[in-house]
Amino acid sequence: MLRAAGFDLVNLDEELGDTRSADLLVTLGDHRRLIEMKSEGRNARESLVNDLRRHLQTWPDLRPEISVGGGVLVVNHQHRCPPADRSPTIYSRPEFVATLTEPVIAVRALFDLWRAEDWTALQRFVLGADPAPTPPAQSPADPPSGPLGEPQT
Repeated sequence: MLRAAGFDLVNLDEELGDTRSADLLVTLGDHRRLIEMKSEGRNARESLVNDLRRHLQTWPDLRPEISVGGGVLVVNHQHRCPPADRSPTIYSRPEFVATLTEPVIAVRALFDLWRAEDWTALQRFVLGADPAPTPPAQSPADPPSGPLGEPQT
């Protein structure tokens, strides 16, 4: 999906030989971001955000020649439930959401952007130009899908 949106991808586990950094390095033009992907069968733990923060802090030691402008946390939360039954938000505690410095997005929201081929919204979200992508409207032929995974920033 990120390639379809125009991003170049590097699998950092393969590139660095282990899990020393985030999962992906994505590049679009002169912009680079680290992407950390996490999965939870239940509600997402707030501590997942710390993995992305740690990777952003240690990145300059791993690859000082490649600067990144931030990161994105992608979470597949409540994956034991059907997608339509999952909570529309990953994190809802206002005090915690207010501390987020990097975007957090649900896999379901990414899927809906991919399905709508809304590459511009996906690019703007990953690069930090939009606080949250606007979920694509369903066509009358689409079955109801329930609430979308609204990302937080």
